[in-house]
Amino acid sequence: MRLKLDTLPYDPKDYSDSILARLWISIAIVLLPFFSKSTDAGIGMMEVIIAAFYHGSLILWFLWHLIVRRRKIFRNGGDVLAGLFFGASFFSVIVSYGNDVEPMQWIRSWQLPVLMLFYFPIREHFRTREQIQYLIILLAIVFACFGLFNLYEYKQVTAKFQYGYEVLYKGVRNDASMFGAAGIIALLMFVSMKSISGKIISIAFASLYILVLVASLARTSWVAFLLSLCILVFLLDASKRRLLIGTFAGFIIAAIVVLVTFFPNASELAFTVVETRLSSSVNLNTDRSYLGRVLETQEVMKGVMNFPLGGNGFQKEHLRYDLILMAHLRAVYSHNGYSGLMFKAGIPLAVTFWLIILYNIISGIIIARKNRHDSLIQILALGSATALICYCITNYAEGVFESRSGLITTGYLIALIGSARLLWESERVEKIENS
Repeated sequence: MRLKLDTLPYDPKDYSDSILARLWISIAIVLLPFFSKSTDAGIGMMEVIIAAFYHGSLILWFLWHLIVRRRKIFRNGGDVLAGLFFGASFFSVIVSYGNDVEPMQWIRSWQLPVLMLFYFPIREHFRTREQIQYLIILLAIVFACFGLFNLYEYKQVTAKFQYGYEVLYKGVRNDASMFGAAGIIALLMFVSMKSISGKIISIAFASLYILVLVASLARTSWVAFLLSLCILVFLLDASKRRLLIGTFAGFIIAAIVVLVTFFPNASELAFTVVETRLSSSVNLNTDRSYLGRVLETQEVMKGVMNFPLGGNGFQKEHLRYDLILMAHLRAVYSHNGYSGLMFKAGIPLAVTFWLIILYNIISGIIIARKNRHDSLIQILALGSATALICYCITNYAEGVFESRSGLITTGYLIALIGSARLLWESERVEKIENS
């Protein structure tokens, strides 16, 4: 039996084997930590240069493949949804201008989701097993370097503490959700890989990512990581499920033993910090940070109800009351990313964006289930789908889909799911043709 390629909307074996394109994408990945580090002083020259590189090169890539080469790069329903969202959201500049937001200010906010579109070139140019393995290694190293820098910043922050209670509140929260997502994928790599060296390397990366996540003191990211890990356990086969539970339990026990044995003074403080931060997450009725975000969401939803279809426009400010500072503030960023996107883009476009994420989560789970014995596809598809779930949980209290690193890494995760799907489809076609 032979499968004709025209039974698929595209040829899964047809892709651009461009070393130059992979070099470009590699540079873009390496630049992620530099671009993600936002400052309170506004947008610096380094950020402007990197943003120009990201957007300029991405636009050129789309023009080259769509207009010059006329290639079919829209390969599934998620791509169609992405085209609809970004095509329609471009006209939100009119809405923003009508709400007193200048076009140059509008583009500051609108260009952030565009970064997610890097998944198109990544998916197209990393298609073979060797190319995908290189991509995973590069991402792991870049995230590890990013994490080490965060730990260095944490050391710098703690060195300035004058009072003991400060350690309960002042972590390095930069991109905490990203390290939670990376930790999930690294743990899945550990239970999926068969080689001893691969397991050692993956558990080392997982340990680093989880350490950075803990040092962030970001409660929402902690909770999102744990819930996503529970979901991953549910989705795994029985043998891998037992191994993952045992590994994570052993990881926690080993960390506690090392901390208590070699750092007795620090261990008591660490346990107090973790207990205090988690207990405050449970006692939500008295948590000022949580209650402040509830008030903010209520105010944002009033704006959504005023303009439910077209939204208020990207970069439109909203008023919120900060219970910690005891003051009214105007902000563009909304802690609840779901209400924030509806406020900016309107309900229809916001739902379209969430459907892009949902489509890829479901696709990743289905692909993983159909390739249970292929460790690489399992890591790519199921790991990325669970990481996206982690982002979706985090987005409830930390607008991860409004941050630079959150949107870029969302593109990476979607790309990995797409690469897994195309790898599976191309190898399936080859097997049928050779049979």
